[in-house]
Amino acid sequence: MTKKKLFKKEYGIELLKIAEGDLETAKGLIKVKMGRRENILFHLEQVIEKSLKAVLCAKGIPLPFTHELGIILELFPAQLEVPRSEEMVDLGQFASIRRYEEGVAEITGEEIDETLRLASETLHWAKMNVG
Repeated sequence: MTKKKLFKKEYGIELLKIAEGDLETAKGLIKVKMGRRENILFHLEQVIEKSLKAVLCAKGIPLPFTHELGIILELFPAQLEVPRSEEMVDLGQFASIRRYEEGVAEITGEEIDETLRLASETLHWAKMNVG
């Protein structure tokens, strides 16, 4: 069972600010074109994770101590549908195992662009649901 903690609802706003910083970091890494592509996807996963947790926090739902987006998504009530949630689940690997290994699959520019769109859309959606 994943440990959870109830935070003050205002913490959701702080999480969104941190997510915005992660988004800018990912955009900067894309421009540099050096280093590990996994690092770009790590920061984009963090945008999504923090955005989701910000909404949960704002709704008074305890936050799980996990990077597994599937576990986080399961906490959303049915009436609060997360757009494109099915595309998020596999990104958790970039906040865990792929931080410590190169991986066997090449990460394409198209994958990065699509994940950037997903992260940006999720952050925008979260801002509309927090506050």
